[in-house]
Amino acid sequence: MLDILCNLLGAAFLLPLGMALGSFVELATDRIPRGESLLWPPSHCTACHHRLTVDELIPVISYLAQHGRCVACDTPIGSGVPLREGLSGLALALPWLIVGCAHPLTALGAGGALLVAIWVVRIVAMRRSG
Repeated sequence: MLDILCNLLGAAFLLPLGMALGSFVELATDRIPRGESLLWPPSHCTACHHRLTVDELIPVISYLAQHGRCVACDTPIGSGVPLREGLSGLALALPWLIVGCAHPLTALGAGGALLVAIWVVRIVAMRRSG
């Protein structure tokens, strides 16, 4: 029983951590090819330059709450963004959910490998598309 609780709590922590890391990779893969800084300006809509508020920066949840659009100019946000953020979260959380407390290093290693694989696929796909 304690193992199940441990696995659930660990996965509940790793899911948002993975989504946040996925969100940062989304930012990096968007800005770096355009020669923009990762730090400045703060997160903003690429169409209207509306500076995003804290509640607009929550991975996946903000996308759903905003119906996939910028709150300032109604420009659509690509549906791939929350998908990749969610996959990043699941990549860390699922291995822990399955074997985390019994084999923590295996779970973290598998989660990290899945996370990197998702990001590599994203970067390779971006390079091929343009």
